[in-house]
Formats: sequence, C-alpha cells, structure tokens
Amino acid sequence: MPLALNQPIVADEIMEVRELKDGKVFLLTGRDGSKLVIKAEDYVTGDNIKATASVVKAIDPTVKMKPLVASEVLQLNQFVLDWEGFVTHLKSLMNTDQEPVTQQEKQSIAELKSVLAKYGGASAAGRTNIAKLSYVQMSTLGIVLKVEGKAADDAEWDEARQTFAKFSKALNKSGGLEKMGQIMAGDFFIGNQDRFSTSGGVGVKLYNSSKFHHLKVILNLSNMILVKEGKGKSTRPSMLDYMDPFSDFLKIDQTLATLAQPTKWPMHKLLKKESRAKISQDLVDDLNYILQPEKSFFGRNKLGGSGAAGRVNDGIVQGIKKIVKSAEGRRNSLPPLIASYLDAVKAAKV
Repeated sequence: MPLALNQPIVADEIMEVRELKDGKVFLLTGRDGSKLVIKAEDYVTGDNIKATASVVKAIDPTVKMKPLVASEVLQLNQFVLDWEGFVTHLKSLMNTDQEPVTQQEKQSIAELKSVLAKYGGASAAGRTNIAKLSYVQMSTLGIVLKVEGKAADDAEWDEARQTFAKFSKALNKSGGLEKMGQIMAGDFFIGNQDRFSTSGGVGVKLYNSSKFHHLKVILNLSNMILVKEGKGKSTRPSMLDYMDPFSDFLKIDQTLATLAQPTKWPMHKLLKKESRAKISQDLVDDLNYILQPEKSFFGRNKLGGSGAAGRVNDGIVQGIKKIVKSAEGRRNSLPPLIASYLDAVKAAKV
C-alpha cells in the first residue's frame, strides 16, 4: 500500500527517511516509490492544526495536514528500531566497525527518533504534535537568500532568475495575484505572520545594493511558495507552511476578547477598506522589487500591470468570503477562538 495522507503510516511500507529541514521535517519514501512528508514545530499542536483546517480548506483545498495519531507514532518508532537492527546486522555480516550507511542516513534516523520522542505524545483528543502532509514539488522566494550581495553574473543568479520567472508567470496570470490575497486573508485570520507581517517585512540586499532594502509586508521569503502538483499541471501560489510557531493567536480555548493583545490580531488590517488597500499595494511593491529582473519578461513593465494592487485586494475579499462560508458551515465544531474570529469578521461586513 502506498504512503498517502489518507492512509495510516505502517512501518513495513517505509523504505527510506530523509531529513529535509532543521531536524523537524522529513520525507518518507515508500517501497513503491510513494512519498509523504512529516513535520513537527515547536508550540504548534495537533489540536491547532485541526482547529484551523476549515480556514485552510477554504483558501487552498490542496493543502492538507493531518496530525499523526498514537498508532502511527508507534509505527514510525518500529521503523527506527528495524532500521537500527538492520544496520547492526549488516555490520556483523561485513565483520567491520565501518558504518554500512551514509552519515546523512544515520543523522536522518537519529533526528526522526528525537522528534518522535519530543512531539509524539497524544492529546486528549488523540492527536500528536507531529503532522503528515502530501509531498509536492515547490519553488520559493527563499532563493533570494542565496544571491544576496552577489554580482549579477554569479552562477547562483541563474537559479534565482528561473525562480523569479516562475513567480512572475504564476502571479501575472488570471487568479495568481488574487490567490496571494486569499492566502494573506487565510494567514491573518488564523494569526499566522510567518509569511506576511503587519509590522513590516524583512530586509534584503539585492541588485548591487550596499544597503538593506526593507520589504513592507513579506517577512519570510521561504514561505512565499509556488507548487506544481503533477505532470502537466500549472504552477500556482500555495498556502503551505501556514502554522506560525510564535503566534499569540493560537490559544484555541480562549476567545479574541480574552487574548492578551486582541487589537494586534493581524486580520484587523484586512477588515477596513483603507488598510486593506494599503497592504495590497505594499505586497505588490515588495514583489516588484524582488522580481525586478523579470518585470519585462512577460511584456509588462510592472507585475500584473497597473491593476496589480486591486487584484490582490480583490483576492483578500474573496478569501474573507470563502473563510466565512467554510467556517460558518462548521460552527458547531469550531473551538472558541476560531468561532470568535468568525464573529469579528462577520461583524465587519467586508
């Protein structure tokens, strides 16, 4: 049976585990070549993931995360034991103290073992703080970090320009900039500011600049993501990586009114016409700065033409309406915090 989001993880079906990022994100490869990603994040619980599911589904139905249940953690621990036993057996057969596996393989298993121990306990609802999600091909604006301060003829710029061209094409086409607006609406509704931030963006040093250019709203370039889901399918913006481990707005048993700083809920920025228009223009300004080399690639002087900010704004409004419709349909199962967010958005009458 292939590794799949809707199937329980079984030890015998896993052939390989590879660490992807920071000892908390892993790619599982099945014996049939199927792939599945598992990840853990400090301060993000399985119950948080479940609580925000209706919002994410409204904005980007293809982005699905499921908290692992205790039995799946047991299966992953069994895989680790089997792998360790296999390595010991190989060393015995080879009659050597040399490792029969690569250092990368060894480290991946060690990191997985640590993650299972740290995040694998289940909540009262049976959810662990480890999630599984489908594997997709993606590009991110994190490539900017590779070319900061480098000359235009540096080899690293070849990949960056290709990535920028992908973003320009995906955002310029119908629905592209609008989807970015929808993603911002989804992020800010659940309190995620690990992609866009209402308090200002990250500083970048590009295009032979000796000083940092401070982006206005993009905070985490690596979370500006395009995905391509399969052969022949187009590339589009994605809401992947929507859980902010440092958010103050994921205490799901509280309400907006009882949070320590309710006025800092980022969604407030999108509920007023003037501030929504400004943040839409800020996002377009940021994207135009980053994508400079490819501005004219598709025959436009600026990303999306003169109406780019309006398209982002339209997307934000579309996103808000989608969230309200999706969350309202699940009101009886919403935790107090998400229900209070819903009430605040409905009262604003966007």
